[in-house]
Amino acid sequence: MRDENLLLERRQAELEDFYKGLLPVLVDFVDRLGIRPAHGVLNHAQRFVPHLETALCDLAPVDEDDRTWLLTRVAYFVGEFFVQKHEGCWYVCDVKGAKYFARYVVGRFPRVLNGGAMVDPFEVAQAFVDSARPRRLGDFLEEVETALMSNPPLH
Repeated sequence: MRDENLLLERRQAELEDFYKGLLPVLVDFVDRLGIRPAHGVLNHAQRFVPHLETALCDLAPVDEDDRTWLLTRVAYFVGEFFVQKHEGCWYVCDVKGAKYFARYVVGRFPRVLNGGAMVDPFEVAQAFVDSARPRRLGDFLEEVETALMSNPPLH
């Protein structure tokens, strides 16, 4: 339990740097995929879904480093997609015993009925990256949206 509390404290202390770091990485990712203007993803992530879906549907990581690179960037996009769509934020889950305890999540969505609803963008990204090709980003986002809008908590 002590290790979990230390992890929570460390992640909470690093949250601001984590968030500041993800924004330029996300823009660079979109740019590398040839989607312009790449910086638009910071305010209009929903508009980028079809472009990312096309770019990523058959992309296959070559090795573990490539997989980690792709997974991280897809997670950043997924998180920003839901933050923008539901006016939420990135934070560290501090709910003891929760599935996502001490993980970076998005949530605190003011218009979602379940006030405790949260999404782990890294979990979504992992499922997406590990899925069979051709993969459809829009389908993954829609599935998360359906769960998010249901009443039971996601943790």
